[in-house]
Amino acid sequence: MTNVKCVDLEGAVSAVRFTVADFNRMGGRLGFSYQLSGDSGNKCGQSAACVAEGQVRRFELRKGLSLVTSDLRVHQDYESTSLQVPHFSIIVLLQGCAQTQLAQSECVHLGPHGAVNALHAEPVSMTGVHPARQHLRSINLTIPDPQCLGDERLCDLMDGCLRRGGPRLQQWQVPSHLIQALEHMQGCDWNEPLADLLRESVMNQLLLHALAAPEAVTGPGQGVSPRDRLLLERVRERLHEAPGAHYTLGDLAHLACMSPSTLRAKFQLAYECSVFHWLRVRRMEVAREHLVQGMSVQQVAPLVGYRHASNFATAFREHFGMPPSECDH
Repeated sequence: MTNVKCVDLEGAVSAVRFTVADFNRMGGRLGFSYQLSGDSGNKCGQSAACVAEGQVRRFELRKGLSLVTSDLRVHQDYESTSLQVPHFSIIVLLQGCAQTQLAQSECVHLGPHGAVNALHAEPVSMTGVHPARQHLRSINLTIPDPQCLGDERLCDLMDGCLRRGGPRLQQWQVPSHLIQALEHMQGCDWNEPLADLLRESVMNQLLLHALAAPEAVTGPGQGVSPRDRLLLERVRERLHEAPGAHYTLGDLAHLACMSPSTLRAKFQLAYECSVFHWLRVRRMEVAREHLVQGMSVQQVAPLVGYRHASNFATAFREHFGMPPSECDH
């Protein structure tokens, strides 16, 4: 059996208050640095400000395979930067939203049950942006060097992925059965060594699905012509400018001069998500902005396309992991 080492990064089981200084102390040995978004003023004051509350835990599953789980209530927008990104890493969001970018690649927006693989053969920088007023639960599986795993088959698979193009982010959606396994792993109270076996089993499944993620979505826009890109941008701009309007796939397809099935396929290729998933994420972003400005749930719901405040509240909770009432102050 593989020995699994669990490191509670703050040495406590209960919720912990994290400042920028705390994050930098924890992440420094892993090559990460942190700051508040738009950090330009009093460095000392911002380092001491509470950024989030919750737990961050690290597990060494086997030589060369590291797992970090986070369960945080984020109070302030913050950014993370690393110049020592592992050759292969997997980020999964169970709740909340975030944005990440590898080197000069296009930014990837992650929502609940979204995942991204970071692949590169040479050291590159990676940044992450984490919005405030959300419940953020994430899983990060990293492999600094595939050769350290001691598994020839896995090494061949990862080497093949790394050889296909330059540094890139490969976005994919986690299947529901794997989400259930990840949730079970997070909430399970089994004692060691049963918990060790469970974590290693679920992480093997995660690695399997990450390696099997379709290569077609590796590069945003692959298979989309310049003309199609312009037409798709017309659709995306409409959704961005008026997220509260009522849309049908047929209406949007007419706007893009495509059939509904063609729009569905090409939008997925260009933006790595469906048309209506993109719209839902945009609606939640706009809703959060209005709530932070002091608008009520009843006022915000119709502005982002919901007839009933209760339906909006449910969608908001599913997206951010917290009710909108916790965001409107």
